[in-house]
Amino acid sequence: MKRFILLLVTLFAMTNVMAQLQPDMPIPADKEVRVGRLENGMTYYIRHNEKPKGQASFYIFHHVGAVQEEDSQQGLAHFLEHMAFNGTKNLPGKKMIEYLERNGVKFGADLNAYTSYDETCYNLDNVPTANPATIDTALLILHDWSQFISLEPQEINNERGVIMEELRTRDGAGWRAMVRRNAAVNRGSKYEHRNVIGYLDGLKSFDHKALYDFYKTWYRPEYQAIVIVGDIDVDRIENKIKTLMADIPVSPADAPQKEAYLVPENEEPIVSIFSDPEMTASVMQLFIKRPALPKQYNNLIISQMYDVLNSYTSAMANDRMNEIAMQPDAPFLSAGMDSGNILGVNPTQDLTMVAVQTRDGELLCGYKAILEEMEKMKRYGFTQSEFDRTKAEFLRQAEATYANRNDLTNGQYVQTYLANYKKNTAMADAETQYNLDKQYLEALTLDDVNAWVKQLLTPENQVITVEVPKKEGLTEPTEAELLAIRSEVMASDVEAYQDNTVSEPLIPADIKLKGSPVKKTAYNEDLGTTEWILKNGVKIIVKPTQLKADEVLLQVQADGGMSQLADTEVKEGEFLPVIAAQSGVGKFSAIELNKQLAGKKAGINLYVNNYSNGMSGYCSPKDIETMLQLLYQNFTSPRFSEEDFNTTMDSYKAYVQNLTSNPDYIMQIETIKTLYSDNPRQQPLTIEALESISFENLPKTFKTLYPGANSFTFTFVGNVDLETLKPLVEKYIGSIPTSKHVLKFTDDKLRTAKGKVVNDFRTPMLQPKVSEFLLFSSDADYTLRNKQTMLLLNMALNNRYLKSIREEKGGTYGVQVSYTLSYRPEKQALLQIQFDTNEEMADELVPIVFDEIEKIATEGPEAKDINDSREYLVKQFKNTLENNGTWFGLIDDYNRHKQNLLADYEKTLNSITYDEIRDLAKKLLDSGNVIQVTMRPEAQPETDE
Repeated sequence: MKRFILLLVTLFAMTNVMAQLQPDMPIPADKEVRVGRLENGMTYYIRHNEKPKGQASFYIFHHVGAVQEEDSQQGLAHFLEHMAFNGTKNLPGKKMIEYLERNGVKFGADLNAYTSYDETCYNLDNVPTANPATIDTALLILHDWSQFISLEPQEINNERGVIMEELRTRDGAGWRAMVRRNAAVNRGSKYEHRNVIGYLDGLKSFDHKALYDFYKTWYRPEYQAIVIVGDIDVDRIENKIKTLMADIPVSPADAPQKEAYLVPENEEPIVSIFSDPEMTASVMQLFIKRPALPKQYNNLIISQMYDVLNSYTSAMANDRMNEIAMQPDAPFLSAGMDSGNILGVNPTQDLTMVAVQTRDGELLCGYKAILEEMEKMKRYGFTQSEFDRTKAEFLRQAEATYANRNDLTNGQYVQTYLANYKKNTAMADAETQYNLDKQYLEALTLDDVNAWVKQLLTPENQVITVEVPKKEGLTEPTEAELLAIRSEVMASDVEAYQDNTVSEPLIPADIKLKGSPVKKTAYNEDLGTTEWILKNGVKIIVKPTQLKADEVLLQVQADGGMSQLADTEVKEGEFLPVIAAQSGVGKFSAIELNKQLAGKKAGINLYVNNYSNGMSGYCSPKDIETMLQLLYQNFTSPRFSEEDFNTTMDSYKAYVQNLTSNPDYIMQIETIKTLYSDNPRQQPLTIEALESISFENLPKTFKTLYPGANSFTFTFVGNVDLETLKPLVEKYIGSIPTSKHVLKFTDDKLRTAKGKVVNDFRTPMLQPKVSEFLLFSSDADYTLRNKQTMLLLNMALNNRYLKSIREEKGGTYGVQVSYTLSYRPEKQALLQIQFDTNEEMADELVPIVFDEIEKIATEGPEAKDINDSREYLVKQFKNTLENNGTWFGLIDDYNRHKQNLLADYEKTLNSITYDEIRDLAKKLLDSGNVIQVTMRPEAQPETDE
């Protein structure tokens, strides 16, 4: 608490800020949200919103979670979350899921939940609101989730296997490291001993009554909030809540109360060193603990100032560390800083974290380097130029948020209100928040931020966590070495950071842009697009929208891709976008370009796929010229720096070298090899593949893939004005050179294996599991009807596997079914099925996969599955039309395949017959093309626990 008081004193001592702001002033709540509290203590938030129109989100938040568990109850909060979907008082068994899916609310996508340390939240998203009965049922579900989950013994037993398989799926090296890390940061508190999901022995054996008692003890109305946002009548919803929730009783006076589990302070650093044979990276994290602002401060000006100061320091620190990481022979591969409740574990504790990743064996060097950077920040602070860039960037972000104020979705409002309930954070209206943001940014000075960073980076309350691969030849750092380096750096001399900038126009002044005028204009009434053909033959498509006020997106696309490259050049094409992003453009390195663009929202990125390539861009409407300048430069002045190339390749090699001990990566390698018969054009990421990439060949590869503007179609979608855009397009895109060589699709003969192919192998792993991958394929035309038939088959199988493999057998956390309908290099339908399970059940579950497809192929799908899927898909399609990015696919399908999804999506979907779905399933089976890859565990090695 002493640290907290010191932080507050520091805040109030910033006289420049305090002269302009009242730190203890409450931030007024948005008047558009209705907030109330029932007599039983339950809180509610209600807001009308029409993003998306005709739908609403219904949430119930329980301010309890895993930390309320006793040692013998570990995993019960998460187990209870699962049981919320297995029967309630008014909707027993699977009636809840059945009703909601019948009304277009899909389990998993719209109907879901999560559990954490201090919270559990159940949600219904995208609920259609046209029918009042659907709204009433959604409210009834929230009511039942509060106090009336059935917890039938048989359903509990059925769910044990599902959750044990969830644990099996989660329990990789990353999860084990996270558990160890959280324990170290929360040492001495109850959080140290909680992992949310529990342990296998407890999950197998807990008594049914234990779960019931835990539910009745902690899930009480005074710890619950209902949040409803959407296209609803606020008054009606409020009245329904008051009536419906009236039978939830006030908790007894002697009901147990939640405790705040504070983490003890520590003078000397806590050190945690964790090694694991499946770890893929060497990582060190330095945490500095401090108390979080007490809840009563979180809706005051001072709380938001606290957040702004943290954001300033993290942003400037990250820019410095990114700059170091891009240097040749950098002491680390990556590093970063963040402040706040960043682990999301303990709400009473805030952290400042500095993390570093290095090559294996170089962690001590990287650790020393970030300590030196921290010392520079503490002793010398940041520079005025760093501060000015960050301020410009934050002002731009505030302007963008305000510009998009009328485009906020139901989900965005929900998260604001959940945060208010949990932490008492402000929920101001957009105009109030925008004005406050501008005041904070105008009032804060460099001196304020430099004073603040001294309070963040203190020697007390530090926790150092080390996570490294456990392998022969690699020695993990010791606690003594870490502490010795820490002492050495604290006593050493460090030089102040020098901020080097390049201040030049993006396009050099001596370059004359010839441009090319629009010679032909056409309007597409079906799509609402305008098409321009420039005099040089380049095609431009523009789709103006009002979906997001501060967004314009650009897609530049050509047929070609890696099919244009020789076998030996494929990896160069695959990595070209990565290398370009790390190299910058024109005269600007990536770091210099980032500094140059401070305060602007504009960017261009390359992409290269198997059969297409191009660029993607984004900008604010006011920065569209900057985006087009970047586009011009990326086409005409790609930057190839051997230093940047070597840094990028070294980083990837360091990452890849440990992947071969990771079971999931091994499964990926074996799957790729099996699918493509070890084709040189489709190879997994290995050290050898990285070493095959030639820096000298990159300019040639770029020229092959980007020969001239006339190979590409340039499509703009977003808040763009045609009259403003047209002269800019003529100037910048019109000045990109054209070429006699025009990209086109080339059949590279890359095919998935045909016939029956089986790869059943074993590999070492710490958490034994079996991973299954199956791929069925057959020829199929690329039509809207076939796409939707595949989609309906996909969803029907998802439903069947949910019942047969997850619920009835308890054999997996989930079966993932996906599909692809391709038109190049061949017209083909692919059905892919994946899941993890235990070794005892693997050979029992795989036949079920085949049986369910066979049932559909002989008997047809269940009518309910298809009808429910249609309801969901129509709703989902309408929702996707609210996103600018969706329109690229719609435009491409229209122009390339003559498919008008706007006119035909719903009509075609509803006309597909059960027989068509049956015939497609039969065709996939009859083709005889089945690839099966099975990974099984070898003997379990010892672990460092």
